[in-house]
Amino acid sequence: MPTNRKFWLIAAIVAVLVGILAAPVSAGTTILSDNSGDNSAVWYITGEPSLVMNGFDLTPLNLQFPAVIDRASIAVDTPVPGSPVNVLVYQDANGGSPVDATLAGQTQVDITQAGVFTVTFPTPIQITEPVVWVGFYLPVNFRFLADTSGTSVLTYWAWTSGTRFDVANLSSAQVLGPADGTAPVNLNLNGIARITAEISPAGAAVNGTPVAAPSVVQATGSSDANLNLMISYSTCETLFFDSEDLLITFHDSVDLHCVELWPGFAPPTPAGYVQRQLLYDLSIWTDHGIVTDFMPFEITHCIEPSPDDLPKAVIGLAYGAPREWHILPTLRFGTLVCAEVTHPGNLSYFIPAGS
Repeated sequence: MPTNRKFWLIAAIVAVLVGILAAPVSAGTTILSDNSGDNSAVWYITGEPSLVMNGFDLTPLNLQFPAVIDRASIAVDTPVPGSPVNVLVYQDANGGSPVDATLAGQTQVDITQAGVFTVTFPTPIQITEPVVWVGFYLPVNFRFLADTSGTSVLTYWAWTSGTRFDVANLSSAQVLGPADGTAPVNLNLNGIARITAEISPAGAAVNGTPVAAPSVVQATGSSDANLNLMISYSTCETLFFDSEDLLITFHDSVDLHCVELWPGFAPPTPAGYVQRQLLYDLSIWTDHGIVTDFMPFEITHCIEPSPDDLPKAVIGLAYGAPREWHILPTLRFGTLVCAEVTHPGNLSYFIPAGS
């Protein structure tokens, strides 16, 4: 859509506090900031909600992974109270365009006042890659500040005309690019959005809690295991269950159902791990109705992870109210990783952070 309708530069110079890279803070141990000047311009969004995000290269910090981002900030000129704002953190293995960056975590907030707005993530977001992108998916008429110094390639825009795009997949945005005047954004910010974040290295305490190492790792299963007993779910890609558990252990008295969910619905990732692949929701039915708690017997489930993840993948099961992940003792058999499932709930697989 025409950029002269999308974003309008409306104001001149205002002074704001500038975050300094590697300055100590009370939450995260390091502030990530691309800002270097005291003068700002005010921008606002029209047309449709849009993602504004800054990229940060972590390599000069020599962080030990996994690191965690626990807070993010944006300098607000005029909020839009009552309109939800998604705060998003992506990590990127190769830098450059964030089109292939993966969503590491997010939360939703309601920004009601002007000034520097800071959100503390309910669970610190684990980072294992050398580049991160921190952004705010802003509603129409929201006004924010941009530092008028530095290169505009460090701030990216993303939007889809007339609607919202899938934040878990940046390539789904109709427009994604830097604010340096080049296509497809065709907008020169002449500076950098005042978006910052706070990060802590592995071993540091975040809000008094150390960044934990993984507590469960994969083991190798028996070479004579009969994988022919594993039946795939027609509705859940790469997920399998042990048919003998249903026929023999449960005397064919239970039914299993699985659906794939958007990964953004997953509970917070447990410390020391990174979630991979799809998010599954497993329900279990008997003649008396749906099972909502612990089952009397275990049902073996296996996931086929990507080949790169196979040597270290472990299965996680999330249950309870609210649901929380439990990393299960996991054995590898050929191309599958398997664990005993004791509850209905969410299933996914994880790898140790930093691996």
